[in-house]
Amino acid sequence: MKKRVLNFAGTIFSFLLWVFIAIVTLIAFSVILVISPFDRNQKISHQITVLWGKSIMEINPFWKLKISGKHHIKKNGRYVLVANHTSLADIICLYCLGVDFKWVAKESLFKIPFFGWSMSLLKYIPLERGAHGSIREAMSRAEHYLKNTASVLFFPEGTRSKTGKLSPFKNGAFKLALETGAPIIPIVISGTRQALKKGRARMSATIHGTVTVLPKIETASYAPGEFNALKNDVWNVMNEALIKN
Repeated sequence: MKKRVLNFAGTIFSFLLWVFIAIVTLIAFSVILVISPFDRNQKISHQITVLWGKSIMEINPFWKLKISGKHHIKKNGRYVLVANHTSLADIICLYCLGVDFKWVAKESLFKIPFFGWSMSLLKYIPLERGAHGSIREAMSRAEHYLKNTASVLFFPEGTRSKTGKLSPFKNGAFKLALETGAPIIPIVISGTRQALKKGRARMSATIHGTVTVLPKIETASYAPGEFNALKNDVWNVMNEALIKN
């Protein structure tokens, strides 16, 4: 009986949280839509998404997020940010960093009402897996942002990990870093997998998440074609940090 009551309470909590997310997403989209014609580099619009993420994280007193190492990201620096991925809550946590970035995301996310439309207004970078034309276009846009306006964020595993362990990395982020000379900043997220597991719609009532920003990895010591070596080095650093967390 007690377990049934707890399950019911958890379902109600999840439903109310989704309602709150829908409301703040609609508000954020409306504000971004109004200011986007005047927000040349989407700097103000991105801060709206930061507020969006923080409001979702702070609405529940049982959701805790510890951020460390943020000082590794300098205010005016431009980096290839790479983060592990286990939950849809990861992007909420990354917005809580308050760092300006353009996010490389799968194309289907841009079709989600209000959330995806906001991503389009923010000029995030859509990527269709397996489509070479889409990959080339995404890398071209990412290179433009790195050279001119903002850091670029990748989930180099390509999809959410089902186990919580670090999956093998795709090549794109590391080729981009070598081609542009931009340093890589690894970001390790843990504790968010139970928030919203892959294939489930119900959110957990309790989260103790951590976001650990690791020191930047300079790419100058790697030859132009050594993206596999760079990729493996970054994977090892992130995997070690993830195990410690």
